[in-house]
Amino acid sequence: MAYASTTDPRIHTIGDMRMVTGTFTDGGTEVDFSPFLTTVFAAGGHLTSIVSTGIDVNNGNVAATSTVLTVSAVDARLHLAAGQTLYSAAGTRLGVIASVDSDTQVTLAAPGLTVAVVDADLYYVMGANKPSVTLISTSVDVSIDETNKLVIFESGNRSATSVVSATDGRWWILGKR
Repeated sequence: MAYASTTDPRIHTIGDMRMVTGTFTDGGTEVDFSPFLTTVFAAGGHLTSIVSTGIDVNNGNVAATSTVLTVSAVDARLHLAAGQTLYSAAGTRLGVIASVDSDTQVTLAAPGLTVAVVDADLYYVMGANKPSVTLISTSVDVSIDETNKLVIFESGNRSATSVVSATDGRWWILGKR
């Protein structure tokens, strides 16, 4: 997937301040704020796409409401953490991780899986997959270049060998008119 950017600024006025919002695709964008703002007070962004953890369902199909998942392919302790929400490839919310018990077992908080999953299906997370040992960098970094009147939203690559990012997200800039 080639780099692409959607810079679709929308202006929101709040007293003497102005908020500019928009979206980005395929890894980030650079926004020239000079047509909208004289000074930037704050800026932020978040990812809106799901990414694979590389972890898949092991030992056959797993029924809805199951709370203990057996996983394979990758050590679960390196890619998952308590509190993360798991998704299917289609974006269906599967449940919230209560604990990562071992390299092959994950426990979900009640009520467990929202839908059944099939052997070898991959588990996904919303936003950034942040393994504990990795060369993956998919969180959103926001930088403000005051000299050139730019706000830069960047999202890194999904693996050590990928050359493009395929993450999508939304951004906002708050500043003085």
